[in-house]
Amino acid sequence: MKSTNSAKTSEKTAAILIEAGTIIFRPKQPFKFDSGILSPVYVDNRLLISSVKSRETILKYLISLVNKIGKPEVIAGVATAGIPYAAWIAQKLRIPMVYVRSKPKGHGRENQVEGHIKRGDHVLVVEDMVSTAGSSVNVIKSLRKLGAKVTDEIAIYTHGMKVADRNFIKMKVRFCSLTNLQTVAELARQKGYLRKDQTEIILSWAEDPEGWGKKMGFQ
Repeated sequence: MKSTNSAKTSEKTAAILIEAGTIIFRPKQPFKFDSGILSPVYVDNRLLISSVKSRETILKYLISLVNKIGKPEVIAGVATAGIPYAAWIAQKLRIPMVYVRSKPKGHGRENQVEGHIKRGDHVLVVEDMVSTAGSSVNVIKSLRKLGAKVTDEIAIYTHGMKVADRNFIKMKVRFCSLTNLQTVAELARQKGYLRKDQTEIILSWAEDPEGWGKKMGFQ
């Protein structure tokens, strides 16, 4: 379930990510994910937290998304990269915040969700980027297990994978990102960072990330 973001905001966000160096394209020397998937693109939005101007602009855009969705009762940041943005949003809107680990701690109270949620609270999930949305499914399930109502998730960036769309549909959650691979790759081509053929190769990866490496002759 995907909601839309304005093309203008998407392009401005893409420009910020490119200028900040958070997006790296390597169509000829792909990155290898933990899952074994080879990728011509790597995203590290953690770099944004070191740039005051960039993070302030991104925060403004994220809060605009929140206002369109409707102010939730709790903001949930996905550990670890989603935590700072969730914290800034929660502070700006003056609402409670929690953060969610990928799995429960192996000691102490063994919490997966840190912070306080009341049964019935409407919780908005905040991520820095989404690929397959597998981690999002895990986070949504852990919040709902505590009685939270989760209907929406927002992020700075998404690869735009079909499997992510299917996962959000399965969880009955609307998802909206500030920008996506399509916009970033096209802007990188316009700025001369990518050739047209490289852009096509990169966009083809999002269509079939698991089979892309073999098709390209890397496996």
